[in-house]
Amino acid sequence: MKELAILGGEPILSKKINRLSPFGKEELSKCKEVFNDGFLSRAGRGKYVKLFENSFANFHKVKYAVSTSSGTSALHTAVVALNIKEGDEVLVPALTFISSASVILQQKAKPVFVDIDPETFCLDPGDLRKKITKKTKAILVVHLYGYISSMDSIKKIASYYKLKIIEDCAQSHGAKYKNNIAGSLGDIACFSFYQTKNMSCGEGGMIITNNEQLYKNCSSIVDHGLIEGDLQSYDYDRLGYNYHLTEIQAAVGLEQLKKLRKMNIQRRKNAFLYRKLLNNTGLFFQKENKEVEHAYYCLTALLPKKFSKLRDWFVEAVRLENVEINKLYPIPLNKTKLFKKLGYKEDSIVANDVSSRLFNFYTNPGISGKNIFLTCEAVKKVLNYLDEKHD
Repeated sequence: MKELAILGGEPILSKKINRLSPFGKEELSKCKEVFNDGFLSRAGRGKYVKLFENSFANFHKVKYAVSTSSGTSALHTAVVALNIKEGDEVLVPALTFISSASVILQQKAKPVFVDIDPETFCLDPGDLRKKITKKTKAILVVHLYGYISSMDSIKKIASYYKLKIIEDCAQSHGAKYKNNIAGSLGDIACFSFYQTKNMSCGEGGMIITNNEQLYKNCSSIVDHGLIEGDLQSYDYDRLGYNYHLTEIQAAVGLEQLKKLRKMNIQRRKNAFLYRKLLNNTGLFFQKENKEVEHAYYCLTALLPKKFSKLRDWFVEAVRLENVEINKLYPIPLNKTKLFKKLGYKEDSIVANDVSSRLFNFYTNPGISGKNIFLTCEAVKKVLNYLDEKHD
């Protein structure tokens, strides 16, 4: 890291930017209403959790929604609801956050990693078909960075092999595929409301489905295994969990949902400005496709292959300019220590390449055009330095 001094001068940005989703008086007002009502949880007869669930289902044009304490607990609940158990296999893209695979391990089932498409960075249907065995029970599709996977091809494969589809929509709130919204394309879908997401409650999650039995399963699983949601019976017919969303989180979520379309429009504008300012720099960006309305959780770029071994240095050099770029995710899951210990091999060729070169720009609605311009100046400054050194 001593080389960083070569870049010299004051940081391009005077201070780091606020990356949180915009919260305003609407969210604050709703929180005050919760406190005034005196009910902080659904079990305490609060009303906002159910209002949020109904509004979320309506927004996605599906029949049912079940709120959870996090995106991870939503995924775990979906896996349990589908009766994924020991010995079963679930297909998962190699490039994703750990939760997409860890929830499968929690059920003593086996995540089977599928390579990614080199342009979309999402699950590759061609490799997907190769990884199916008699033990395969489901496909966990991740709409990575806000881009929806190739769902037509994936759905055909799932139908042929009679596999269930779980959509991981943690980064794709409001994204669309051929005018169908993310979360409405599989058997069951899961969302996260962590503070960096397109809409946020700080923490929290949601499951949506059109399948009544899956809805009933999920409702019981998140609530200790209660039968038919009967809070007074204290009777249980399954192993359940305490995966409740609070009334305060639900109240905030209601207001965030109202703003989602507007916030996503701004995210897309921000992403297009980055692309425009960084045109002809040699960076490769996640694919744009007329069939997909990208939600731009973030804008993901790849360094030229000649700089793949310098990606970590590049990110740190840019960050010293007070520019917050990130690297989601720097290695495929099958190369992590956890899965190496479990005997997984490094067989995801495209994911290996992409993850070694990728970095991410924040597209949050609160970021100004000036900040985007200065961020791009910082990136170009470091890229120019690398070009000079490489030559």
